[in-house]
Amino acid sequence: MKYKSKPFNLARSALLAAASITLAQAAMAQSMDYGSLQDLFGEPVTTSATGKPQRASEVPAAMTIVTAEEITKSGARSLPDVLNRVVGIDVLRWGSTATDVGVRGYDQGRNPKLLVLVNGRQVYQDFYGITFWSSIPVQLSEIRQIEVVKGPQSALFGFNAVSGVINIVTYNPLYDNAGAADISFGTQNFREINAFKTLKFGNWGGVRVSAGGWSADPFDSSRTPLTKRFYDKDGQRRTASLDSLFQVNPDMQVGFETAWTRQSEFSVGPNGGIEMASYKTYSFKGNVKANTGIGLLEGSIYRSNLESNGSYTTNSVAIESATTIAQVQDLIKLTDSLTSRIAGEFRENTIESWPVKGITTGYRNYALATMFDWQASADISLTAAVRWDHTALLHEGARPYPFTEADYDRSFDSFSYNGGLVWRVTPNDSLLISTGRGVGAPNLIELSNTSVSKPSPGQFIIAGNPNVDPSITTSYEVGWRHAIDGINGFGRLSISHQETKDLRFINVAGAKLINGYPTFLLGDNLGSTKSWNLEAELQGRVEAFRWNLSWMWMDTNDDIKIANFLIGQNYEKSNARNTLKANLGWDAGPWTTDLSLRWQSKTARYFETAAGTKLFEIKPGLMAQASVGYQVTPDLRLSLSGADLLRSETQLTQAPKAERRVWATASYKL
Repeated sequence: MKYKSKPFNLARSALLAAASITLAQAAMAQSMDYGSLQDLFGEPVTTSATGKPQRASEVPAAMTIVTAEEITKSGARSLPDVLNRVVGIDVLRWGSTATDVGVRGYDQGRNPKLLVLVNGRQVYQDFYGITFWSSIPVQLSEIRQIEVVKGPQSALFGFNAVSGVINIVTYNPLYDNAGAADISFGTQNFREINAFKTLKFGNWGGVRVSAGGWSADPFDSSRTPLTKRFYDKDGQRRTASLDSLFQVNPDMQVGFETAWTRQSEFSVGPNGGIEMASYKTYSFKGNVKANTGIGLLEGSIYRSNLESNGSYTTNSVAIESATTIAQVQDLIKLTDSLTSRIAGEFRENTIESWPVKGITTGYRNYALATMFDWQASADISLTAAVRWDHTALLHEGARPYPFTEADYDRSFDSFSYNGGLVWRVTPNDSLLISTGRGVGAPNLIELSNTSVSKPSPGQFIIAGNPNVDPSITTSYEVGWRHAIDGINGFGRLSISHQETKDLRFINVAGAKLINGYPTFLLGDNLGSTKSWNLEAELQGRVEAFRWNLSWMWMDTNDDIKIANFLIGQNYEKSNARNTLKANLGWDAGPWTTDLSLRWQSKTARYFETAAGTKLFEIKPGLMAQASVGYQVTPDLRLSLSGADLLRSETQLTQAPKAERRVWATASYKL
């Protein structure tokens, strides 16, 4: 969000272009040192999209970078509270801690459309294609920056980048000497403690260790008969991780990372039902990066396991799933102005059957991708990327009803692309024209097998669907950005159009007759949706004052072939037409203040109650989040923060009303 605008001239533009080439060549020997890049460019820089250093305004997609300084001054204690300040980001809050995050509308319980990464490694869970935000094994204090990319980005960023990408960049154990310990207490019986530290071994290696956790009640007072039985179960988060990077020689780096998380939260599912679910994950990743005669060659292998236990409105479900990913890519500088990237990926996702054990369902995915990034001149850059995925279903175990083994003997091919033109029209003006096609692959729940017993006459089956097709999202965007030297900031205006075909839903509106058996499907293709988005943003800083003002307008048109009584199946009602945000701050010596205001036009969502499914009209009005911080010493910072401050209770979603949250935090640099 923060951007320190500097006047551009031809000499400075040429100098930074040359520096970019030099640093990209240096990347042939080692990973990027974000701190050095930020010092050189005078602002946050990313290498995520194309592999070369770029400002957010130069990336061939709509990107916003949230800095570590902004995270600290916001006083936020969760990633969704940080992201809620960004234009185009939607946050659904189900209790004091549980949330879902969406990009440019289309947010829902268990939102399956967003690719979330930590240093390029996925942290969303393939069993439903969703992100458990509280289980991301990263403490806020160890984040260098958060990169928010809007629109489908499958060809540039990878699997599941349907509505956008959020990449969390942490301090690098090889380059950064950093550490902090935080402790917080607040309403809803909230208490948190966490710490991280980088340990450097000269210039040849480093390790970053991190651990933390919190406990909180979902609500203090907003209780209903339907939710009462969840109140004796605190929401909890426990995480621990280790990340290491070693410079084996001038041309090779190797790294290893591992993480463990445990989470328990109250939330709302995609159909408006409530749940109190717990999740355990553990993962590891190894990677090697080497400068070879054919470019910067990088390979990695990643393994993640998930154990889920959900206490739902009517039943309990235990799920186990696993993801294995092997990736290789080569970044090649063909000329001083042309960079190419070639990549391959193998992915295996599996889920154990429930409630019957001993059956494995999933798929194997093989992908090839390529990208060309051409700096046509000092003022114009062109990027084109394509990706091909071949997905083959797998099934091991007893015969699944109502489907046969032949139904699982299926494979399909998917194609995605990204293209972008960035033109610096004047020293202060730039134009972005971009397009993308993203593929939303069926998740494991949608494919899973739940029954191996032949049903009796009159019985029905609830089952996954091996014949469900991926959803395809296509977008087109034009954006204009104007640097305003008088306010040390910028103005930005963009318009985008997005269309999604073969929407996938849980179809409990009516049973289908499949192979002679009445069946309710956990995954079904049921129509399409289109939307137009307009975003306007103004950001600046004058002396001690800083601000960011934004407006997003959205018009949605659904063509969905199902009854409109399910929350995720009527985006015309659930997408807000207008959203206004204002972030205002003031810094004076050791004091900092930060105020974030948000107003959203009315929406409507469905919620499962004891009396049946009920439509909630949501008019949250003006909402506020604020923080006051004091730097006691160079290492010790105290802050008092709060969210949803204007009322004791506010109807933000179809869940029980969100309560005012207030917390105090002490942070100490290690």
